[in-house]
Amino acid sequence: MKQSQRETRTPSSPEHREMHVKLGLLTLACAINLIGFSIVIPLLPAYLQQGLHEFGAAAKNDPRINTYNGLLLSCYAFMQFLFAPLWGRLSDRVGRKPILLASLAGDFVFYAMFGLAQHSVEMQFAARLLAGIFSSGSLAVAQAYIADVTPPEHRAVGLGMIGAAFGIGFVIGPAIGGLLGQYNIGLPLYVASGLALVNAVYIFRYLPESRTPEMRAESVPLAAAAPIGRVAGMLHSLNGPLGFLFVLTFLITFAVASMEGAFTPYIRQFYANDALATRYSGLSFTYIGVLMVLIQGGAIRPLRKRYSEATLILAGIALMVVGFWIWASAHTVGLLLAGPVFAVSVGSALNTPSLRALVSRLSSESVQGSTLGIAASFDSLARGIGPGFGGWLAGHHGLASPYYFSGIIMTIALVWAIVQAPKFVHATASTDVHSPLPASSPETAAPTE
Repeated sequence: MKQSQRETRTPSSPEHREMHVKLGLLTLACAINLIGFSIVIPLLPAYLQQGLHEFGAAAKNDPRINTYNGLLLSCYAFMQFLFAPLWGRLSDRVGRKPILLASLAGDFVFYAMFGLAQHSVEMQFAARLLAGIFSSGSLAVAQAYIADVTPPEHRAVGLGMIGAAFGIGFVIGPAIGGLLGQYNIGLPLYVASGLALVNAVYIFRYLPESRTPEMRAESVPLAAAAPIGRVAGMLHSLNGPLGFLFVLTFLITFAVASMEGAFTPYIRQFYANDALATRYSGLSFTYIGVLMVLIQGGAIRPLRKRYSEATLILAGIALMVVGFWIWASAHTVGLLLAGPVFAVSVGSALNTPSLRALVSRLSSESVQGSTLGIAASFDSLARGIGPGFGGWLAGHHGLASPYYFSGIIMTIALVWAIVQAPKFVHATASTDVHSPLPASSPETAAPTE
């Protein structure tokens, strides 16, 4: 019997192949989710110009376009911050497959809705808000599905495929948006909508449910995922032993998200032709995505063997400081991409996995999930706030102002990180943090009779 169980897990076994088919469908769902998010980024100023009926010089001088550009990105990401845990809890109750299908159906409807919203700013915001609510289900539930169907020895592979979907989506999405959008700004959204529909059909036909009725009956109440409780837990964790790393996670992500919220209008100022501006805005974001995939998918492994996480974090923040402060000195797109954008992108790509690895290493196994969940919450919140703030700065204080502000944030973060670094450089398993929360918190206090 034991021998047969081992044989069913070999790479050539039907069970193994079936598992990879499931992972492939989930990866495609997540990639479509990220494509749908990023495909619209180079198109937003063009959409807003039509929605506000501003063109030419009047559009470049209208602060609403820069402000609304950031807010359209923020509202999508903020809805994901609020609703992803709720979708995850709901999938525990009703099953993973119905939530995945509902999420993809929402992508199909609301991507198309945005494509049709060229002449209405109100409809643009409504479409992005609704798309953010529904799309958050794909990412949350896909990870839960992987935990359901993969044995522990294959789980890292499954989660790695989801991580790859993020990179692929962010590389492909802006390129599709820029290249197709130069001909018709609605066309990329219709393509994303069609991809979501095709994926929904495949999941409906070929992806089995991973939660049995017995498992659904044991699910945790939805109230456990309420946003108020989540935010309260995040605030409480700041007083814990990993509070500094959580703050650092938020600041780094906030700075990058602020950059993204103002980046497309910044690129467009170099082009008088709207079609060229849309094309090269998309390709510029693709360039950022490629850099981050190369660092996080390749270079980070040999670097982490040679240097500690703390050292890589300091190097990443320093690169971001330099990139933000020299941002406005680049007077052509080529110089901008080769200098400031390169430095900020590489620095961010070094920081993200290094921070997660350090948080994980300083946490005991019993609280790994909750600790990394809190770090992810700070990251998600920053992505929900940063683009809107960056867009507002660009609209009211000039296109370069978000980058100077991010430079100030990262300079403060660098000084603070240098002061705190000795605590983490030589940290080992003997200095494990047993909880991300303060020792005196109700969640960690010993039970009393």
